[in-house]
Amino acid sequence: MSQIKLFSSLLLGWFLYTAPDFNTHEYYVSSTDVVYVAKNKYIQITTRIFIDDIEAYFNSRSNSKIQLQPDLNEDQIDSLTQVFFNKNFNLIFDNKELKINYLGRKYKEDQLLIFAEALAIDEPSSFEVNNTILTSFRKGQQNIVHFKAENFKKSFLMDASKTILIQLWNH
Repeated sequence: MSQIKLFSSLLLGWFLYTAPDFNTHEYYVSSTDVVYVAKNKYIQITTRIFIDDIEAYFNSRSNSKIQLQPDLNEDQIDSLTQVFFNKNFNLIFDNKELKINYLGRKYKEDQLLIFAEALAIDEPSSFEVNNTILTSFRKGQQNIVHFKAENFKKSFLMDASKTILIQLWNH
């Protein structure tokens, strides 16, 4: 019986030693909802990023300690978030870049939610999404974009190898 316990212990030890380290394997993902409201001719944008990922990004580019939830400096975090979002997420409708207005941010559990909009937008025949959120910072970063309208609903997976998406608008 003790030989079985010894063999089992050795087998378990070998497995734990040679198996991939599941505890340190990390997944990096953001999610963005883009909703076109045809009646009012505008776009609502909500982006979700894990707080620890965006905090690490901000800290990698700052000489001072950046802390989110709770914010050490609310105005600084708002400014950093706005610049980050404007630099890393763009929409182009019918070959014209949309002016995206940053509206603000809030925390929900372990995520930072970023809110933005684009106004006075006619329904396009094609659109382009440029999404580089954390792709140069986190190896393996994936960005999901959910695009919704009255007669159109589609989701896209983007990463460092695919930061630009061009799509026909299906009527």
